[in-house]
Amino acid sequence: MAILTISREFGSGGHEIGQRVAARLDYRFVDKKRLFQDLENIGPRWARAARELDEVCPTVWERYDWQYRGYMAEVEALILTYAADDRAVIIGRGGSFLLEGVPFCLRARLVAPLEVRLERIMERERLSRVAAERLINQVDGERACFIKAIYGSEWHEDRFYDMTLNTGSLTYNQVEDILVEGLGEKDRLATPEARAELARKALAHRLKARVATEPRLLIPTLEVSLQEGSIVVTGIIHNPKEVHLLQEIAKEVCGEQPVRLDLHHRV
Repeated sequence: MAILTISREFGSGGHEIGQRVAARLDYRFVDKKRLFQDLENIGPRWARAARELDEVCPTVWERYDWQYRGYMAEVEALILTYAADDRAVIIGRGGSFLLEGVPFCLRARLVAPLEVRLERIMERERLSRVAAERLINQVDGERACFIKAIYGSEWHEDRFYDMTLNTGSLTYNQVEDILVEGLGEKDRLATPEARAELARKALAHRLKARVATEPRLLIPTLEVSLQEGSIVVTGIIHNPKEVHLLQEIAKEVCGEQPVRLDLHHRV
């Protein structure tokens, strides 16, 4: 089945509409609450990191901090695993960019005029107009900066999405119907080959998360990618013991899936 990712301006109704689509199609609804619970299950350390770092603009120091890199690796692995497991609505957190190139993923962006969003936020949060506008600018600014820092892309550009829907001119019911119809069209692209490729990508990111959060390994420039059907780990290591440990982790996470270590020794 097709996957839905929703990128949303604050106050555009993305969370509510995503819930509606998930309930209608019996999809899993992957939002902040679900991901935070998953991170809590992985370890309280990552749940604490999520509360501090979720969809916010990372500082230069944070982008190269071991904890931030481990946190992002865990989040990406969770999102890709939900997508590979099928029937998922994924809200925000870079899902539309992480799943770029997956043919059966419908990447939607929900927007609305500022005036419409102000009214919604003022009512929902019981804020003054000034406070609501300040909150909208803060949240949208953080989300845009997060996407730029992590994926090098412009959050607001329509070219990164399959469709952009305006919830100021469309009702929530109309948006829901459009998304359900779009998912039906994307279903045809969920071929066994495309699904297998996504499963390999999810596995590669689970390996990256496992390596990135292993305290015995500190690998600068760690990358895990897919190349010609194999998972390839690249990075800088400090000693032969790290190679052995990486091999053990790769076997633990990936089983019989081929993993190639393309490592360089620090000199």
